[in-house]
Amino acid sequence: MEQYIKIKAHNDEEELLGTIKLSIVLERSTKSTRTIVDFNKEIKLDNSIYNIPSYATLILYNVPLVYEYDNKTPIQFYKNSENNINIMLLEDFRYNLSFKPNYKLDKEFNDLDVFHSLLKFEARVLELFPHSYNGFLSFGSYVGKSYFDIYENNKSVFKIPFEVRSRKIDYATEYASMIGDLSKYSQSLIYESSSPLSQLFDLDNIQDKSSYEEFMLLEYLFKDENLPSTIEYLSRNLYSALIDTKEEVPTSFASNINPNDLIDVFSNSDNLTKTNDADSIWYKRTKGHIPLKINETKYIDNIDVPENRFYKNFLESIETLINQLLKNVTEGYIKDKLHTYKETISAYLSQRYFKDIGMMDYVPLNSQLLQKKEGYRDILQYYLMFELGFKLKWDELTDVFKGNEKKVFELYEYWCYFELADIISNLCDSTIDFNDIFSLSEDKMTISLREGIVKKFNFNIKDENIRIDLLYNKKFSKSKFNDYNSYSVNLRPDYSLIIHIGDERYITHFDAKYKLNINDESFKNEDVVKMHAYKDAIADTIGAYVLYPGEKKKLYHEDEMRLKSVGAFPLNPGGASENKKELIDFIRDKILDLNGLIN
Repeated sequence: MEQYIKIKAHNDEEELLGTIKLSIVLERSTKSTRTIVDFNKEIKLDNSIYNIPSYATLILYNVPLVYEYDNKTPIQFYKNSENNINIMLLEDFRYNLSFKPNYKLDKEFNDLDVFHSLLKFEARVLELFPHSYNGFLSFGSYVGKSYFDIYENNKSVFKIPFEVRSRKIDYATEYASMIGDLSKYSQSLIYESSSPLSQLFDLDNIQDKSSYEEFMLLEYLFKDENLPSTIEYLSRNLYSALIDTKEEVPTSFASNINPNDLIDVFSNSDNLTKTNDADSIWYKRTKGHIPLKINETKYIDNIDVPENRFYKNFLESIETLINQLLKNVTEGYIKDKLHTYKETISAYLSQRYFKDIGMMDYVPLNSQLLQKKEGYRDILQYYLMFELGFKLKWDELTDVFKGNEKKVFELYEYWCYFELADIISNLCDSTIDFNDIFSLSEDKMTISLREGIVKKFNFNIKDENIRIDLLYNKKFSKSKFNDYNSYSVNLRPDYSLIIHIGDERYITHFDAKYKLNINDESFKNEDVVKMHAYKDAIADTIGAYVLYPGEKKKLYHEDEMRLKSVGAFPLNPGGASENKKELIDFIRDKILDLNGLIN
């Protein structure tokens, strides 16, 4: 079964330059074809309906027109509310791409720079046959945006955008969650007493956080369980402080008079009048003078406090960011989502209580209310995520976050590392601080992930002493003097746990594998084979497991005792709580079984 898009490429003078064709052939048995409705003929889209530029015409064949895209169909045409064109592709597929020039046009085609953006791509995603405009397009594990474009004399004369999405994780939710989690972990370092913040944060240079990352952070922020949930909670639980005010009332109506109010009255003779009523309780004490009016102290709830000003300012800054992105973004899908976010944030700011909240004059970062009170601490976290999250001079992530293209497999590897570290710290009721995870460069200007033994944890069982060492990217090599020994070739698992029970030690390895089988959405057999290599070659190893974004957990036990095994565990951004619980239970049970075996 073939899918293809044909694009009639015209220049600004509406001269036909030629036809771009993007196609892919799929087997009927693959899941990718199950949601595709076969078209028996080519469909030419109506420009007036789809707002396609007048100089561009698209012809779709077996390409579904969708309002919600999936991560299975190689080519989709996304129809959003504004009807902007958006061609949606998938990473890890190999597409055929060609350009057929219009030879009738009186033009020297050697002057045309066809597929300019794709050929300038940092990674070699487009490979053309010699002396032709035909070749193969494959993005590997890159996701992001690019263009089918044509340049002439160093000037763009035709450009159609497209977007490449992730196949392994849900692009609209899980990828955004992974970006958000990494940013959240970065900004959490500001609470670490041992982190040298003044040298690590480069607040004046934000080139490493692209507009695309800011958009993905917005995707994360506007998930129902994040900002919308926080706004709903705060609208019902807005913090207010009691303030005292003075209100002049007739003395007979005053109900709350304090000593200071009386002092104010009798310190000003204009407030007093002479009375001949000798029976009045005032007569003897005030020598015949009584107040007709009094400034009564009243206490009212005031929401115009620094924390609420911070809250309002954050929403206004998000609105400003959205407006800035809208000026720079032309792609249909992203632009449509930004308009949706703009409407949402405008609705939030139109709530009546914001009219009673003034402008922020300082950032109350030291406020205990912001740091601890539900709702407000979420707003503070979102603020820090946007302001500081990707401004860390973090060597491993700097290159990954540059530009529009993203190496998702590297992001997933870092994300899995932090998730595993969090799992072990929770399992052992311990904490991980800055020095456990990061190491400083010699000039103390950048940070890198610390390799080798990251942290020694104590696993507490009554009357037992069990220690767990967490290792990151540790090399196991052939050497009789090496405590981390491989009897054959050098091996370097992503993460290793060394469980010390008495004089014995047991090692378990994990590898983050972003790759999936195209057909069954599961881990690859060769990944499990590599786990066998870890288990068999590295001394004291009892298990090795793949961590991957997927659905199936699979364990292959070596014997009936089930102490030695290889296999795979799913770990999905945006929905990792159940996955993490499985891993915590698995590691805890393994430790308890080993302890029972020894004792």
